[in-house]
Amino acid sequence: MKRNIWSHGLLVLVLLILIVRPCLGAEDPAKFPSKPITMIIPTVGGSSDITGRKLADLATKILGQPVVVENKAGGGSVIGTTVVANAAPDGYTIGKASFGPLVYVPHMSSVPYKTKEDFSWIMQYADTTMVFCVRADSPWKTFKDFVEDARRNPGKLSFSSPGLYGGQHIFLLEVFSIEQVKLNYIPVTGGAEAATQLLGGHIDAVLTSETIPHVRAGKLRALAVQTENRHEQFPDLPTFKELGYTRDPVIWFGLFAPKGLHPVVLKKLQDTFKMAYDDPSFKELCYKLDLVPVYRDSESFKAVVHRDFDINAQLLKQFGAPSK
Repeated sequence: MKRNIWSHGLLVLVLLILIVRPCLGAEDPAKFPSKPITMIIPTVGGSSDITGRKLADLATKILGQPVVVENKAGGGSVIGTTVVANAAPDGYTIGKASFGPLVYVPHMSSVPYKTKEDFSWIMQYADTTMVFCVRADSPWKTFKDFVEDARRNPGKLSFSSPGLYGGQHIFLLEVFSIEQVKLNYIPVTGGAEAATQLLGGHIDAVLTSETIPHVRAGKLRALAVQTENRHEQFPDLPTFKELGYTRDPVIWFGLFAPKGLHPVVLKKLQDTFKMAYDDPSFKELCYKLDLVPVYRDSESFKAVVHRDFDINAQLLKQFGAPSK
């Protein structure tokens, strides 16, 4: 009898140890962070890298703990995005959230994460400035002029953008479908090549941010801008929304973390990076890089990502993009 009681007591003790031991090793969320945070950036160089590093530097000063940037480039930013998805949900690994690997790549090829299930969303911090441009010596003064010429000459005009079936390509396919005009799409390796091809007269129009310096230099003419509101540096340039294309076409930058982040930790990260975002030097950097500073909190950013994921699933299927 005593042996049974002793055995039962030992079993209870073992169970208590198994239950309590994980809790003893876990950090109190209220004390976060107690060590350096790693920020994964899925590219090397460019505005993603530069803005991510700036936010990391500013957040380091606010938190009193280093925010260390690690570049994990490759696979169209899928590699870096996967690193974030597979990290421990303790707040010590966060990442720069990119439109491509989260919104349209998962519909076209197999990726080792689920956009709507595998992440915690910290905040959005910028929109890209994509400008629809033609050569300065072209006959088109407005976007309507360009569309009307395409309507009169089916299949004659050409356009391009960074990435076949990327965000800008799909958006223009949608616009031209609404207008019921037919144009030829010219694939390029990226925005820089698209701008070069346009300058050389090999393409009639391009939607990318790499054209902006050439617009300022007077070599290209901007007809519309792919931003939510008019760009303060191009106040006379209409947005696509103003031209009647009501879907929000903006390509965003943000921060995210693995799913399962403790709410207290998520709030601390959101508040910290909001303070970094509000620093005048960060806003100045965004405009220097032709980005538009736009803040959305965790829930608002999550809603935007989920919306864009679903919309692009429909559009990619509609326009015959290869599926996984």
